Amino acid sequence: MLNSAHILDEFLLEAQEIFDQLDADLVQLETTPQDKKLLGSIFRALHTLKGSSGFFSFGRLEKVAHAGESLLTKLREGALVADMPLTDALLASLDCLRLIVRGIAAQRVEPAGDDDALLQRLRALAEGRAPFAGASDDGVPPSPGGAAIKAQSLQSAPEPIFDPDLEPMLPGAANTSELLAPVKVSVEALDTLMNLVSEMVLARNRLLSFTDHSADAHFASTVRTIDLITLELQERVMKTRMQAVSSLWSKFPRLVRDMAQDCGKKVQLVQIGAQTELDRTLLDAIRDPLIHILRNSVDHGIEPPAQRLASGKSETGTVSLRSLHENGMVVIEVADDGGGVDLALVAHTAVEKGLVTQERAARMTQREILDFTYLPGFSTKASVTHWSGRGVGLDVVRTHVQHIGGAVDMRTGPEGTTLRLQIPLTLAILPALFVQCAEQRFAIAQNHLLEMIRLAPSDPRVEDFYGVSVFRLRDTLIPLTYLQQELALAPPPTDANCARHVVVVQAGDLVFGLVVDKVLFMQEVVVKSVGPLLKSSRIYSGATILGDGQVALILDVGGLALRSGLASKLADKAFKAELNDLSPPVASTQAMLLFDLPSIPRLAVALDYVDRLETFSARQLAPRGSQDVLVYGDQIMRLVWLSDYIEGVAPQRAEISDTLTVIVHYHQGQPLGLVVARIHDIVHIAPEIILVSPPQRGIVGSAIFGAQVLSILDMQEILRQCQLDPAPGQAHAATALTHAPPPLESLPA
Repeated sequence: MLNSAHILDEFLLEAQEIFDQLDADLVQLETTPQDKKLLGSIFRALHTLKGSSGFFSFGRLEKVAHAGESLLTKLREGALVADMPLTDALLASLDCLRLIVRGIAAQRVEPAGDDDALLQRLRALAEGRAPFAGASDDGVPPSPGGAAIKAQSLQSAPEPIFDPDLEPMLPGAANTSELLAPVKVSVEALDTLMNLVSEMVLARNRLLSFTDHSADAHFASTVRTIDLITLELQERVMKTRMQAVSSLWSKFPRLVRDMAQDCGKKVQLVQIGAQTELDRTLLDAIRDPLIHILRNSVDHGIEPPAQRLASGKSETGTVSLRSLHENGMVVIEVADDGGGVDLALVAHTAVEKGLVTQERAARMTQREILDFTYLPGFSTKASVTHWSGRGVGLDVVRTHVQHIGGAVDMRTGPEGTTLRLQIPLTLAILPALFVQCAEQRFAIAQNHLLEMIRLAPSDPRVEDFYGVSVFRLRDTLIPLTYLQQELALAPPPTDANCARHVVVVQAGDLVFGLVVDKVLFMQEVVVKSVGPLLKSSRIYSGATILGDGQVALILDVGGLALRSGLASKLADKAFKAELNDLSPPVASTQAMLLFDLPSIPRLAVALDYVDRLETFSARQLAPRGSQDVLVYGDQIMRLVWLSDYIEGVAPQRAEISDTLTVIVHYHQGQPLGLVVARIHDIVHIAPEIILVSPPQRGIVGSAIFGAQVLSILDMQEILRQCQLDPAPGQAHAATALTHAPPPLESLPA
């Protein structure tokens, strides 16, 4: 039997869900006052709250809810219309109810308070009389900080555990409907279940490593079954942690409405993609950034009505909130149709604050000027209000988003300003690149990776620039930091004249190269938190357990940049300008992946055909008719032995080793594995290519790279030989090369 304390907790949770939904519904009702269905939903929600209040003998709560219900009754009868004063009163009653419930949650009893002014205001409106002068939105004499209090209430309100859009089940529902009824599970239980699944993933990884050294087919089959079940269980549990962003966005219409009123503006909020799902912990992390961005959009972005009319715009401004999935990330865009950021004012403010000289400011690009808006304490407002002027908005946005492994980008112009947030789907399990340095393994989250480059022992592209090692990467100079030096690791015994690798990474707007000994493999990892000692160093974001049972630390890319001093040096705009000036312009080039096949070294394929590089055990191969396939994630990937489709190449199947090197190319949404002998590096060749005469099957032409001649793969022809149609609108590569050698960019992608 449930005790009274548990019943009270259920009531508090239900009340919070009602408040969150009513916030959005009342703002919507003001826009569509004739929506009878919406009005009925609002009435039923308030009636439910009043009934529950009577059950617990919460007299104050019941009186305020009853007064609001009476006003809604007049609306349902058509005697009144939901205009701005009436909506203000209903929202004020909602704020009062929220405050009372918050007191009940803290003290377990109803707090005392005087609601007479609010009750008189609601009764006067219900009777068609104007409320007495001096009543504010919350039923008490107005105060300068009233709007700020409402905004703070919206920001600090506890988040509902479940989606408030779900319809509650009614008594007597059909059995089929009862199967779809939501079940409430505590957050602690979900976190415990997630931890157990994470441990199971680690155990699965260890089993998979054993299959590489076992010849027992039954053992390998059993492990493969466990692998598939674990993958399915992992995905299902991850979905239980996912929550639609609508649960957070439901508060924003009220916030935008209150801000617009306080600023003397007319603003409508448009929400697109509210059902996009995000991990619950990340949803909590982006709450403050989104609130700050919305405040900036209304206060800084949208112009006053008179100014908008004078410039030929509608007097009502629009703020759009849009979310979508993109490349394994969740992208949230906040756009306004205001006049854009005043770049001249931002630059002038930066000069006044001594952040840059007048001469340097005149040469800065738009992006460099916009970077000032992210600095702590930077604001172009002449006076401080409760909405803006303190210079903490965009600083908070970028700090919070980068802390969870995301990125922020701003675009502005006369048509308005857009802030784009890229956020990982979850922080519990991440795809990561493993690298080796001084015989130790480290992981780098994939969302920080840009490029990987092989570095010769005395590579002429590495230079010293004012005490900073830089790497000449095409038309830019990339600052370098050496992982071995930063972590004070002992050099490996075979350190002399060994080739190293540069992993080009990005943390926010900072791009630099991390020099390591080896690049190992890509793998999804279960993220474990590190202890206080390692966390205080700010260079490790977590740890994971590898298949062999050893622990690998996950590097914090931003922390490494701070510790190495690169962040402070690159923050100097003059330093960045000199870097750009020092880097000479280069001719356009085409990125190619360099690889070998049996009996033919130095082949190249356009990087457009390369999605991932993988290695597989030969035991994973499975025949499907005349084709070879293997399980790749939750899909079946067909393998293409390139040696079968290129003239003059020895058959590769005869030289199969225990490990297959595969270039993964997604063709019309399906993975296709191109089997090669060895992968070398990414190179950038000149735009001219030389036709092959006589034509060679599978080769479109040749290119000169340094002192080497590269054979370029004819991927369109190979796809045709594999009975795979090229993308619509793409011509055969050879037909485009009939006369003078064209730029390689013109080849079909």
